[in-house]
Amino acid sequence: MSPTPACDRDRGVLTIITLLLVVVTLAGAGLVVDGGRALTARRHAANTAEGAARFAVSSQSPLTELDDAHAVGDATSFATRSGIEPTDIAVMVRHTADGTAEVVVTITEHPTAVFLALGGITTMSVHATGIARFLYSI
Repeated sequence: MSPTPACDRDRGVLTIITLLLVVVTLAGAGLVVDGGRALTARRHAANTAEGAARFAVSSQSPLTELDDAHAVGDATSFATRSGIEPTDIAVMVRHTADGTAEVVVTITEHPTAVFLALGGITTMSVHATGIARFLYSI
């Protein structure tokens, strides 16, 4: 029996290497594209949450206590005008004993996935919180 030539033993190796390179390339592209979409959504959520909290505080009179219902309404209105669904907005007002109040707005966004959809993940969730402090004098 004659020995098998080296080229016959290596058949199929190039296919396996090519397949692994394609998988690594798709994973890298997925990280760049889907990661970028998640970061963009996170930045939009943070800007919207901070803007909504500031708007809720700035629309109040500094000579009276913070009106919780108006602050929540103003923050929600700002966020919905920025394209956020009402179910993805959470607004909380906290009062302290030293005469301050804080409006805390949390926004959730759900960007769609491009490459993660190949693995069955079609949407991602990102959260951001914005806080604005209200000082009033009685």
